[in-house]
Amino acid sequence: MTNIVCDFLKRQYWLTITIVLFIIASILIIISSTIVSIVILRTKTTTSTSVTTTTTTAPFVCFTIPSPRPSNQWFIVGNMSIPRQYHTSTYLSQDNSVLIASGYYGIELKTTEKYNQSTGCFQNGLDMPRTRRSHTADILPAFPDYIFFSGGVSSSGILNVTDLFNPITGSTITLPLTTIRYAHGSTVLSSSQLVLIGGMDSIGHIKTGDAIISGSTTTFIASRNTMNVSRSDHTVTRLGNNSGIILITGGRDGSAYYSSSELYYGASNIFISLGSGGMMTTARAYHTATYLPNFNKVLITGGHYDGWTNLNTMILFDIATYSFTTLTSTMSTYRSWHTATLLPNGKVLIVGGHNNTIATTSCDLIDPSNNYLTILIAKLSIGRYQHTTTLIPNNENENSTVLICGGLSAPSVVLNSCEIYLI
Repeated sequence: MTNIVCDFLKRQYWLTITIVLFIIASILIIISSTIVSIVILRTKTTTSTSVTTTTTTAPFVCFTIPSPRPSNQWFIVGNMSIPRQYHTSTYLSQDNSVLIASGYYGIELKTTEKYNQSTGCFQNGLDMPRTRRSHTADILPAFPDYIFFSGGVSSSGILNVTDLFNPITGSTITLPLTTIRYAHGSTVLSSSQLVLIGGMDSIGHIKTGDAIISGSTTTFIASRNTMNVSRSDHTVTRLGNNSGIILITGGRDGSAYYSSSELYYGASNIFISLGSGGMMTTARAYHTATYLPNFNKVLITGGHYDGWTNLNTMILFDIATYSFTTLTSTMSTYRSWHTATLLPNGKVLIVGGHNNTIATTSCDLIDPSNNYLTILIAKLSIGRYQHTTTLIPNNENENSTVLICGGLSAPSVVLNSCEIYLI
């Protein structure tokens, strides 16, 4: 009898263990299934978000300047959340950042993102009130919290408005322009005067200008007269930090490329032709024009003159005589759709562009103090044109940097990468 009881208890013992193990295994299976479901759900949600919206949070990418700090070097600093061309990049002194706004990537964009120099990080910004590309972006000292985004092309057509956009709060004040325009030029003439010149509308190219004068935030007014010719893809350059005069050079009207130049006088809101004495030696569009304060001259570089043939020549405009001189020094390669940036040391940084064959990686430093000698410097990591270039100043000028973003590396190949140049 005792043996029977013992056998029964043993069987009960092993049965209990078996039941307990079965329960534990069932619980583990349920937990594993739940975790897998959550992972799958999160994966599906993330994929859906990135496909259906362009405001998905960008990857948290940060760049740290190497120590000891090198000079004359380019570094990839990260990627924008979306490739962009025909966009703008604007330095914001409030937080030492660069606001990259709108542009085009298959469709017109209204998203913004910021590169913060202090942290070396990219972050998504607030959306603009409307999509736009081929616009201009300016900050007037009288309205330091706002960027004036003017004209451009939106998904609904060519714009005839300027949006004063606060990138911190997203608040917007919309002002009407006197006409629709895109691919125009813009210049800040004083703390409260902004001028838009030329460009294109739905019919063709434009001869007129739009101006905000005397700090009015109610509307733009049209220039009192027109330029001699309609222009887009020209340059507009303020002649001196305290000057109310703008130099307008080159550009095109359809297949016609111009060597002519004109002046705009802000005080009277009129254009004045420079006549035969104001002719560059070569017609050009998609070029650059940079005011050199130490010499009171304007340096004009590159561009093309027939829709395709690019130039490597440089021209100097003398403000004292209102005349042009072709320099004997040339850039290291042919360029159009490049950028030119005046550095704190007085030299001019020439970046990228198209050189008749490809998007070039080459960059030049032009030294006005040494007979405009061209110095071939470090190359970009990626060749590009139609990009933006923004000087990020520093209290110690030798530590300033230059940020370039987006553009094209080849026709229809739009870039989302950004690089930074350590001066």
